[in-house]
Amino acid sequence: MIKTTATFILTSLLFLSFGCNNKQPHEVDPETIDLKSRVNIVPHYQGNDISFNDSYTTQEGYTIRFSKINMIMTNFKNDGKQLFESAVYKFEKDNRLLWEGVGNYSDFDGVNANIGVDSTQNHEDPSARTSDDPLNILNAGDMHWGWNTGYIFIMIEGQADTSALQDGSGMTNFSYHIGRDEYLRSFSLTDLNWSKVNSNLFETNIRIDLYKFFDGEIRNIDIKTERTSHSTPAQSALSQKVIDNFVGAISK
Repeated sequence: MIKTTATFILTSLLFLSFGCNNKQPHEVDPETIDLKSRVNIVPHYQGNDISFNDSYTTQEGYTIRFSKINMIMTNFKNDGKQLFESAVYKFEKDNRLLWEGVGNYSDFDGVNANIGVDSTQNHEDPSARTSDDPLNILNAGDMHWGWNTGYIFIMIEGQADTSALQDGSGMTNFSYHIGRDEYLRSFSLTDLNWSKVNSNLFETNIRIDLYKFFDGEIRNIDIKTERTSHSTPAQSALSQKVIDNFVGAISK
């Protein structure tokens, strides 16, 4: 009897010891995990992803290369819900990422957003914004006029050979810096495609066809005669064409 009791006590102690040293992992309520979303920008030229090392051909037969593709997007919303307030895209910094943060992708099967910033934000002091604000002057960088009030909404730069020979010897610069209140534009997309990156991150791509940027649905930009705009009053006709063609080149 004593032997049986001792065996029972020893077995119980071993069981308790094993149980204490092999705790089950704490289960996390899925609702406590913040879903994250990522919005990418995909600049392309007739379906081919843009590379600063590659050359492209315009509808006129001109050879072009890109050296800068920047933009500011604000008020990314759908049905009253906002995914983000502002984001700055710079191809040279990250050729895809526009924004990543906490947000439920399922609330954004479509989007309404702005290219540029509204007139109130456009005339605020960019250095007064919080350090993590994309529109803070340290983050926006060259997307704010250093000599003028306001942000640059889009910045497209590169080189073009508009000569008859098309041998590359006639390469000259083109530069489109579009800002000012009157050039704020909005766009809408429906049925966005979201892809699962991992268990709590989903991403979608917004595409920009830079062939359509020059060869607009309504008006074309002739890079031979319309190679520069810095949004001055004298350049208003070209500035309007540039921003309208840029928005018209956006798709999902």
